[in-house]
Amino acid sequence: MKRSAGLRRARLCAAPALVLALALAARPAAAQADTTRATVATRATVATRATVAARATVAAAPHAPRAALWRSAVLPGWGQVYNRQYYKLPIIYAGLGLLTAAAVNLHRDYLLYRKAFQYKAFQELVESGQLEENPKADFEDAYNRIAAKFGPISSSPLRSRRDVLRRNRDLTFIGIGIVYGLQMLDAFVSAHLFDFDIDEKLTLSLRPAPVPTGLRASVRWSF
Repeated sequence: MKRSAGLRRARLCAAPALVLALALAARPAAAQADTTRATVATRATVATRATVAARATVAAAPHAPRAALWRSAVLPGWGQVYNRQYYKLPIIYAGLGLLTAAAVNLHRDYLLYRKAFQYKAFQELVESGQLEENPKADFEDAYNRIAAKFGPISSSPLRSRRDVLRRNRDLTFIGIGIVYGLQMLDAFVSAHLFDFDIDEKLTLSLRPAPVPTGLRASVRWSF
């Protein structure tokens, strides 16, 4: 009985010590967990602030007209994309595409008529006895293609048609250059007006007013 009572007392005395030891052992783990959570939260906050700052910097960056200009010079329509005017892309590429297709077809027909003219001009000299053989006999196929469509034809109409095709081809090349230059100019000007503030206070009104000598119109500009 005495031994059992002593064991109970020993257990009762050891229990508080065991609870205290467990509490002391759990405190560093809890502190470490709190520190870890605080570190993660701090890193997330820093990352969020950095992202917001980066977006603010991009939004505050000025819209550079020169950037739009050189982009359009490198690739047609790139400047319009830079200016966020995507609706202009079909217009630019439709114009350049049509002019390029026309230039290719005109150049092909020009080469055909040039060869046919050279063959027929020398052939006429051969037929008149001024030459013994045609130095452009290899171009006979080009002449035959035209003759099969229009019938036998002399060198004079072939030369006229050749000159017309060459002129139209060159004009088409000039048109391509003009469209290319206009899209560059459009990108440059639109970039200048990108940050232009259009306020409701900016108004332009035209008001007619009767006068003894007739009718007078006045223009009012307010901002």
